[in-house]
Amino acid sequence: MATPPTYRACAREMGINHTVTLSSHESAHEVFKWIYTLIGNTKKFIDGTYHGREVYKQLYLEDFIYRFNRRDSRSSLVDRLLNTCALTEEYPFISTRGAKLATACESL
Repeated sequence: MATPPTYRACAREMGINHTVTLSSHESAHEVFKWIYTLIGNTKKFIDGTYHGREVYKQLYLEDFIYRFNRRDSRSSLVDRLLNTCALTEEYPFISTRGAKLATACESL
């Protein structure tokens, strides 16, 4: 199995040595068990919490990644949240919903 040229070029540029390993379905399942679990949890989080609205899926995925990356350091959650709020530019929710809704709200 050949590594796609785009990935190979990026890996080489970043100094990463990528080795392709072929394995049977059973051993691959054992190796990737936690990855499959993580993907399943991500899908359940997005579909269950946000009911799978297509328009917002990228935002939901970013929210999941943010929470996942900080799952072991909950003690400083409030400090990080306040710091992030103070340093982040304004991102109004209405801008994610499209111009049609924004126009409707402006006319109120």
